Amino acid sequence: MTSAVSEKLGKFLDSANVRYRRLEWAATDAVARLKWSSRRRLVVTVASTTFAIVLALAGLTVAYVTLADLIHPLPYAMEKTAPPLSTRRLAARAQNETLGFGGIAYLSMPYRSDRQDAIELLGSVYGLNFTYIPGVDGAAITDKAKPLHHYWLRPQELGCWRAHVDAWRYLLESDFETLLVLEDDVDFDANIHDIFELLSTQMQRNRLRTTPQTQHERRTAPYGLDWDVLYVGQCSDRSNENRLDLVHIYQDPNVPSRHETFDHFVGQLQSLGIQGRNLGKVRAIAPAWSPVCTMGYAITRKGAERLILDLSYRGITAAIDIDIIRKLQQGIIRGYSITPPLFSAWRVDGAKDSDNQGLENDQTQLGSGNRNGYSHSMKTSARKQMVKLLDLHNWDDVDRVIPRRPFPTMTAEQEAEEAEEVRKAQIEQKEIDEAWIKRKLEMAQIMEQWGG
Repeated sequence: MTSAVSEKLGKFLDSANVRYRRLEWAATDAVARLKWSSRRRLVVTVASTTFAIVLALAGLTVAYVTLADLIHPLPYAMEKTAPPLSTRRLAARAQNETLGFGGIAYLSMPYRSDRQDAIELLGSVYGLNFTYIPGVDGAAITDKAKPLHHYWLRPQELGCWRAHVDAWRYLLESDFETLLVLEDDVDFDANIHDIFELLSTQMQRNRLRTTPQTQHERRTAPYGLDWDVLYVGQCSDRSNENRLDLVHIYQDPNVPSRHETFDHFVGQLQSLGIQGRNLGKVRAIAPAWSPVCTMGYAITRKGAERLILDLSYRGITAAIDIDIIRKLQQGIIRGYSITPPLFSAWRVDGAKDSDNQGLENDQTQLGSGNRNGYSHSMKTSARKQMVKLLDLHNWDDVDRVIPRRPFPTMTAEQEAEEAEEVRKAQIEQKEIDEAWIKRKLEMAQIMEQWGG
């Protein structure tokens, strides 16, 4: 009887344990379902909120773009019609080795062979032909050759003046109608040919001209001839505040972004009515008024004549870029400025950035070198792009194109022949060494006898 009771009790406990386990599993499953449902609701909530935020931002962006066009319209509507075929053909000359000018000259002190190397390398990579015009040591100019009022200039400024006048004389002595003059530390955009071709189409349709385009210009002058100087590489600039209405604006896919553009040029563009999202998309052609530096400019034959007359024949009153600014503001010469400019200075942050600084004993003043050099107001730096274009990984190319092949194995007979040749060579070398030692001993004995 005891065993029967025990058996029934055991079955009851087993049944109770099974029920408990089922209840436990059911509770666990319910909790899991509850957690998953909450998690799913949380995910849906986050997704819907994110989607709403994205829609709101998109709406704000569209509203900003729409309002930006309404709040900051361009001073006038840019010409949308395609230029005629004759204009495009003439502009295509910018694809040649002189960018459509009669020539390209660069000024460099004779001792700056490092900069001359860089300019000639850039010319070779980008299909440009540069003519070297030596810089001048102002202290070496004889007093009789110095211009009137030269005492206002430091020797470095006097030498700079002389080198630029030499460039103008080079134009007059040639058969060119125009000359692009650069200093030896310039950088430019890697798409320079396309940039100047687009500039040519705009200069041919220039709304700022005071005289109609001549037949000669239509046939032979990609940038026209109604100017004396065309600034394409100024350090900073500002426009005539009394004639801010004089501006020719055009879109350029290679213009630097607003962030990449030097603040001076952003301010000038804004003063000309270019605001908001138009910054970083367009360039402006305006009458030259206050372009600082002579880093990059083009000059016509008539411009060279006028500049030599006013900055040499009649004397000079300041550094050459400042004196040209005076002539521009006085209306003695006529010019245009392109903003943002098409050339910029290449900087390495050291004494090598200027020929007016001495190195003395601290060689750290040389700066970081071209490896870490930089320029501003350029979308695609030609100097940086040049390094990528010339970059080579020859052995990686070989491994990629020509798979590695196992060395051919030698037969036992070939291995024996090679071993025999090695053995003979070792014996021969040993005989040579022994003969040399014997000869040195004989010579020592002879010397000893002579010494005695």
